[in-house]
Amino acid sequence: MKILFIVTSADLGYWLPELTRPYWHLTERGHTVTLASPAGGPVKHGRLSNPHSEGSWEAGCIVSKGFLSDAALADALNHTAALTHVRGEDFDAVHVVGGTGAAVDLYPNADVERLLEHFHRANKVLGAICHGTIALGNLRTQLVGRKVTGFSLIEDLEAEKLYGKDFIPHYPQPVLEQAGMLFSHVEPWGLRVVVDGKLV
Repeated sequence: MKILFIVTSADLGYWLPELTRPYWHLTERGHTVTLASPAGGPVKHGRLSNPHSEGSWEAGCIVSKGFLSDAALADALNHTAALTHVRGEDFDAVHVVGGTGAAVDLYPNADVERLLEHFHRANKVLGAICHGTIALGNLRTQLVGRKVTGFSLIEDLEAEKLYGKDFIPHYPQPVLEQAGMLFSHVEPWGLRVVVDGKLV
């Protein structure tokens, strides 16, 4: 399978393990991954998601350590494709990488809307994680009544204590609920996976 990873171009960055872990699981099984971002070119991860950073929240992530130690993989983060040039028809599935930057430039976003609309209409796997789920808000009518999860409003309000009030322009949970999706979550910082058909 050919799988598209959509990554934020925003300065707040993406969450490194939310790119490296799916990348590893998928490529290990023979799938091909292409990285793309709104601006194209270099993308950066949030400092706290880098296992080598002081105070990292992911200090034990050996997958990210391995990814960054591979020169070719690390270099791929400097050469993402620009979303405007990406065709959904060229891919079998999509994964929207999380991180707070996703809530800056992946919603609202016409290119993200165009691509996700293709994956939804073609009944291909459409996956998103953490703040990356806000990208689903671009499908304002197509996902009404569908079950989703993501970074919760409670967690975003907690994150405000670290990053400041309104540190991102939109919070995923309210955006998805206003679009008519059925958002569920567990306790703050807990783990939850929701699968609704080809929507993951």
